[in-house]
Amino acid sequence: MAEGDPQSIEAWNTSVRLAAAVGRLKIGSNLKASADAQAKAFELAGIACGLIAEAAGRDGPAQAGILRDARGALAQCKSWIHVLAAVTNEQESVFGNEIDLVDQASRQITAYVRSIERGPVQAGPRPPMRPGGGQPPRPGGPPRNPGGPR
Repeated sequence: MAEGDPQSIEAWNTSVRLAAAVGRLKIGSNLKASADAQAKAFELAGIACGLIAEAAGRDGPAQAGILRDARGALAQCKSWIHVLAAVTNEQESVFGNEIDLVDQASRQITAYVRSIERGPVQAGPRPPMRPGGGQPPRPGGPPRNPGGPR
């Protein structure tokens, strides 16, 4: 991850799209509960964006911890979207795009946290590609099966 550059993080871009999608929702209900649920989902999507941006400037375990917090904020956002569906008496599929964005961002964060936990890939000797202790191929002679099966 480029230090301090959240735009290069896929999960950040996805979270920003999520926040925009939740903010643009047109709710056909004048219940205060529906407006509150939408506001809470929007707030939590924004918190996730902020945490991911903050993680861009960190390294190692600190970065992984902040990204886990962002994943938690996304889970809470998803819960509020489900609440929104319930209080507006809508099918959850109506909010399918938003739920898909939450799931996508969460998967992206999980993949990144796993890569942090594994640590940097170290170059070293590769294991032999075939049994036999890495012996060189058999010298000379025709191929064992010239021309294919007969």
